[in-house]
Amino acid sequence: MWERWDSMLPDGSLNPSEMTSFNHYALGGVADWMHQTIGGVRAEEPGYWKLRFSPVPGRGVSSASCSLRTPYGRAACRWSLENRRMTMEVEVPPNTSAIVIRPGCEDRDLTVLAGTHRWTYTVSDSVAAEWMDA
Repeated sequence: MWERWDSMLPDGSLNPSEMTSFNHYALGGVADWMHQTIGGVRAEEPGYWKLRFSPVPGRGVSSASCSLRTPYGRAACRWSLENRRMTMEVEVPPNTSAIVIRPGCEDRDLTVLAGTHRWTYTVSDSVAAEWMDA
């Protein structure tokens, strides 16, 4: 794999030399981090037979939604924080299970089976302030 950081020139044209790519892994690494950390969707076991949903709110991000096609079907996590009210919804593909870690919830760790699951709960003032502090 090559690395070329000047594929697009300042005037918007493409570099005329060979080895021009806009699909470098460095960009994929950022997307993977966003799915796993902000969106909270990751494999708990190889092959996505078991998933983990554990979003990490913070740094002024008050909501996120992401989905992933797994060998078993669509896995998705959507969450939002508004006025200390955290809402989290996960979609677990058929024939799989998931560990769900609800951020800011005292009883946060759950194991759920296939289907759509939704929770709404209140987080403490200090947790909400910490998450929203940019």
